[in-house]
Amino acid sequence: MGERVGANSYKVNTELLDARLATTPIPTNTWWQNLIVECGDQPIVMGPYMVKSLNESVVVCAPTEMHSNTFVASVWHDDWRMDMAGSTRRVVAYDSVSVTVRYEGSSLATVPLVKGAVFATIVLDTQTVVRLSTIHAIIGVDAGDAPGSTIVQLNNGSTWLIWCESNVVLRQCGMSGLESPIPMQGAVRLALVATPSAIPALLSASTAIPIGGDVSINATNDSAEFAIAWKVRGPGSLLMCAQPHHQHALENAEWIDDVGSYWSSKGTLRVAQGTKWQWSESIEPIGFAGHAEPSAEHTEKLCELVAIDARALPTDLHALPPDPYFFGKALARAARIALIADEVDDSHSRDMAVQRVTEWFEPWLNGTNSNPLVYDTEWFGLVSTAGLCDAHADFGQGRYNDHHFHYGYFVYAAAVLAKLHPEWAARHRDALDVFARDYCNLNYNDTAFPLLRCFDIYDGNSWAAGLFAFADSRNQESTSEAINAYYAAYLYALATHRPQIAHIVRAVLQLEARTSRTYWHINDICNVYPHEYSCNKGVVGILWSSKADYATFFGNNPEFIYGIQFLPFTPATALLVKRAWIEKIWAPYLHSISDGAQTDAWREIIDLTYAVVDKNATLERIARIESHDDGNSASNAYYWVATAPEL
Repeated sequence: MGERVGANSYKVNTELLDARLATTPIPTNTWWQNLIVECGDQPIVMGPYMVKSLNESVVVCAPTEMHSNTFVASVWHDDWRMDMAGSTRRVVAYDSVSVTVRYEGSSLATVPLVKGAVFATIVLDTQTVVRLSTIHAIIGVDAGDAPGSTIVQLNNGSTWLIWCESNVVLRQCGMSGLESPIPMQGAVRLALVATPSAIPALLSASTAIPIGGDVSINATNDSAEFAIAWKVRGPGSLLMCAQPHHQHALENAEWIDDVGSYWSSKGTLRVAQGTKWQWSESIEPIGFAGHAEPSAEHTEKLCELVAIDARALPTDLHALPPDPYFFGKALARAARIALIADEVDDSHSRDMAVQRVTEWFEPWLNGTNSNPLVYDTEWFGLVSTAGLCDAHADFGQGRYNDHHFHYGYFVYAAAVLAKLHPEWAARHRDALDVFARDYCNLNYNDTAFPLLRCFDIYDGNSWAAGLFAFADSRNQESTSEAINAYYAAYLYALATHRPQIAHIVRAVLQLEARTSRTYWHINDICNVYPHEYSCNKGVVGILWSSKADYATFFGNNPEFIYGIQFLPFTPATALLVKRAWIEKIWAPYLHSISDGAQTDAWREIIDLTYAVVDKNATLERIARIESHDDGNSASNAYYWVATAPEL
């Protein structure tokens, strides 16, 4: 596969990204992607602030809440605009939790944008007159109790602390402006004052400037330890905002509740003090097989169904989908049939399904399929030929949209083949590895692929949107397909005897599962959303960096919105679909949604969730199903019910 290369028609813009960074694997799905795609003028979400880094200005917003029964949104307003007249910006550095923007021209400045930072910071590298403006009217300006601090009240009811490292106190300039009386150098820091009692703690933290962070993951079979060591410039107490999933897990956190809390579309942010965050994830047992042993009766039925499914797998390659997503689903479906056949000791059906999987897979490995995959030398990734030149082909594949969804299915099939046909997998190992490396690369020194392309260690979830700019910043729709992607990579590492990789991927999988249950599932682990939005539903359809939507990209039918959070059904589904939650949402939502679904495929997806509550009732419900989702089969549906945990 390595000899098939091409250059994406969508070019890296070195006016937005430093040319030196463009020579190494470039992030394509990161939280700050808006800075380097299209015009680079859409906001990024740091939490609690949204920031636009523009030529000639930096704009900071503490978003306000807007919600209805279908969305929770962050309302953008230009709370503060730092004038950088005559200067242009570009991204010059990044790590897993930060990005640094450099301004050059009439003014020289460095802007460290760090996830969770309580202050927004602009560091002036030369003597410059500070000019700040706001869309609001300034109704009060007072010098703070510490040198260089200014307390500003705005007519929208907000209060801000602005601290200048050079000890300059700003003065009002007109109705909506602030200005330094003399040129100054050093940091200018802005913080929303959530409560009057916050000012002393904010002042004590004003000198401690976060500039990045080092991330580590240490994992074993049954536990995973995550850590973020925040990089700090200057003395003082570092304050950082923690999202709800952090608040449930951070160990020995020193919460500074005097600072108050901050609103975000993902729930209330709480402030923690300290330069190191640590938390652990309990690893739930998972493997190739289901969670419960199928009964003799269930095994007999599975033998019947898997034989039918195996025989029905097409031998004509032209009958298969040409795009990576739907082909990947078909490939993984066939691999599931092979694995189920193996588990029920039907060697004939197993071998037939394995043969189909290898026959289907090989053209994609050797490039003889109709839409070959190529290595993109522009953005460092594996993309479809159609996607190289067409932004919307194959669901935006060439723009790195949904790569973990797409290639997760391929990697699942690779894992099954490594287990059931190890000789074939060994012959094709380098090519198979490429699918996993594209979205699940763990090697910092890999010069071909970025580190964990889609996964965000701070947010704890993946971002699917690739090289597209959005006003709501990043998004992810299908948590269950993200779970499937990391589950597949975990199984592949196990089957190819790479236990250390398996441990780390398993840790990522567990964190993705917990954040999915926190932010996409309503009233599962907790409820982070306002009552008007959460009172009449059980899921979020699309989670953005700054918005929660009860919708999908392909339609607003309830079965779509719920179902896209459940498919595909594998043993990993048990990480998401918990009995207590399904019991809460079955009667008020899922039962009627299933009965009203427009197709059997979506009806079955909804019905299958009930297996964690009542297997027999679920089998009765799916008995009416005559057609399946293109990633599912009769044997897989029955297998899930027979082996699902009732916990």
